[in-house]
Amino acid sequence: MARVFDFLKKSYPFNDDLKQNIKLIFLISLVLFLLLFLFQPFNITALTRQEKYLLIGGLIVVNFLALSLNLLLIPSFLSQRGLFRNWNILKEILWNIWMIFTITTGYFIYFGLIGSFSFNFFILVKILIISSIPIAILVPYNRYRLLKSHLHSALELNKHLEKKANPLPEIVHLKSDYEKDDLSVDVNTLLYIHSASNYVEVYWEEKESIQHKMIRCTLRYAEEAFRDYPLIFRCHRTYIVNINKILKVEGSSQGYTLYVSSAGHKVTVSRNYIPEFKALFYKS
Repeated sequence: MARVFDFLKKSYPFNDDLKQNIKLIFLISLVLFLLLFLFQPFNITALTRQEKYLLIGGLIVVNFLALSLNLLLIPSFLSQRGLFRNWNILKEILWNIWMIFTITTGYFIYFGLIGSFSFNFFILVKILIISSIPIAILVPYNRYRLLKSHLHSALELNKHLEKKANPLPEIVHLKSDYEKDDLSVDVNTLLYIHSASNYVEVYWEEKESIQHKMIRCTLRYAEEAFRDYPLIFRCHRTYIVNINKILKVEGSSQGYTLYVSSAGHKVTVSRNYIPEFKALFYKS
């Protein structure tokens, strides 16, 4: 029994996709129309053509209104209040029972209004079966919708992981005041840039080793060269760092010290840059 309760308490996503539900309401109404027209479960052969259209059309309208209430109006109204946030399997079962109840009640009211049938056990069973048809379509559809969504999402996530693991080269050219000192560096391999008087020293990874080169230019120029790459961030008046390469962060009264390589290379983040640095760090 405990296992049953644990199963019923498992989370279950509520279907509040209103655009999809609109399409689904029309689809279910069409399927129901075809079933009623082809199989005539209420033995309507004795009725006149006008009475047949009145009966079938009325049942379709009742079904359409009941589904619109349960799949559009109620979710739209109550989802804003967070009612469906902690949805689970038990609530989903009760919700489906509620939908069957509203559809069945609508059918009973309609039959009472047109007065075409004297109710008996078989009529009641047929009404319940027909009322369950929308649920028989909704449940597998919702499972299919979720499966399709999650498979697509998982595929996109895996593509993102693959892209992060094997990034395409993105080359940035740093032009030195001395032409022979120009440098082209892949953004994905850049560790950090350190300003030293009229020069900057660029550090990057290459074939499992760390390379560096002095270039005669300003740190502001280097910062501008990497302006299209937000994670290449100026974190100090003398440092630019690749946030993706940070291995460890230590705090001090002056700010942060970043470790950007296994060889112990350190980069300083001054206090003025900390808020923007933290925002970018959590996005990386």
